[in-house]
Amino acid sequence: MSNVADELAIRKVVAQYNRAFDYGDPVAWADLFTADGTFCMGGKELAGGKENLLAFANKMVPSMKVKHCTTDAIVEVDGNTASHDAYLILVDTGADKVSVVNSGRYIDTMEKVGGDWKFKSRVVEIDGKM
Repeated sequence: MSNVADELAIRKVVAQYNRAFDYGDPVAWADLFTADGTFCMGGKELAGGKENLLAFANKMVPSMKVKHCTTDAIVEVDGNTASHDAYLILVDTGADKVSVVNSGRYIDTMEKVGGDWKFKSRVVEIDGKM
């Protein structure tokens, strides 16, 4: 696969992550991580490993009525590993009026596993309070 094809595949994984969370599919969300993948926010690891990632997603995904929007992505591929860095815009869709409730940045390490790109680590830096 060329770097362009890999970059497009990584961007697709990011979109699948957003949709899995936003449309309530914790299993699909957790499946986007490697077996030893980690999810960090606020300087803390909130979940690591498939089982813990799924438990985290089962708790968080149903409780949040949001849309995750990513923009200005920078993807750098190096063989079977890659980095993805993008801005995050978080939109509240559960209230009477849809509104932007936060912004931030995703800093990801990606790894190709069995031909598919997955999150090895996802670090979320939030600009405001959650």
